[in-house]
Amino acid sequence: MHRFFSSYATRSNLLLLVALTILNNLALVWFFRDFPEPILDTFLFYTGEEAYAIIGNYGTEYRNMYIRGTLLLDFVYPVFYCLMLAFGIFRLSKHAGWAYLPLWILPVDYLENGTLIFLLSQYPEEYRLIASAVGFVTCTKWAMVMASVLFILRALWMRYIMKRPNEET
Repeated sequence: MHRFFSSYATRSNLLLLVALTILNNLALVWFFRDFPEPILDTFLFYTGEEAYAIIGNYGTEYRNMYIRGTLLLDFVYPVFYCLMLAFGIFRLSKHAGWAYLPLWILPVDYLENGTLIFLLSQYPEEYRLIASAVGFVTCTKWAMVMASVLFILRALWMRYIMKRPNEET
């Protein structure tokens, strides 16, 4: 995997991923702009009861839109932001081990998306245990994203702030 990062974590690929992440974020914000409730992906955590209160408030039209938006926009988005975070970590630390963390977000985000599509498509049938479990999956995703961002901030701090010029006497 170190070869993968060495080959593909170039500055131009990182900038491309930053641009794609921003564009996808803008598309997600635009697509979900009129929703009566925030989308569940954006919560840090929710219980099954809270999830179903929100899903019920969407109504049929918005539940179907949520599914379409997830399939059209939120299945490519994790690829962009996970690679962006991984490439950023690798470029700052030159250590492939730490760059793996954001790659583990990808299956977690896909599990979240697939489960939410299931819950939305099955409504009004309720699967409270599954809805509660996906709340933990969402929390795990955000914890991993925050850990990745904190690692990048730490690496930037160490590289640019803590770097001291050589003192000559």
